[in-house]
Amino acid sequence: MTYDINDFQTKIAWIADALIPSDVALGMPSATEAGMLERLLPHALKARDDMAPSFFQALSRLPEACPNDPLDAIRALGADDFYVISFLIAGAYFLDETISRKLHYPGQEALYETPDYEEIMETAERVQSRGAVYLDVPESA
Repeated sequence: MTYDINDFQTKIAWIADALIPSDVALGMPSATEAGMLERLLPHALKARDDMAPSFFQALSRLPEACPNDPLDAIRALGADDFYVISFLIAGAYFLDETISRKLHYPGQEALYETPDYEEIMETAERVQSRGAVYLDVPESA
């Protein structure tokens, strides 16, 4: 079954803001204020299209209007559904460069490291040249 994100806008809004509310003191916008509905979540769902069916199935089990305790409603879906929803919402939030800068989070960065194979081989050769080392362990009485 195919789902259209536009059919879930109301649900996504209250879910996203329940998971990521604004913090005026820190100058952090809520998920919807950051653009969750318009650009962030669609981008995340495109990047993680393997999770989209589970995400929409979980959403379909939630009420349209925000319940009195939205986090309890999301948790009541079960651990797997809570994980899928929170993973995609939080991941989408961090796609916003402004958010990442405010949090001083550089994002995922490729690390290029060239190991020193000579040093590794020197260490291995010392162990190999030493030969096998066995310790007699006395039998317990």
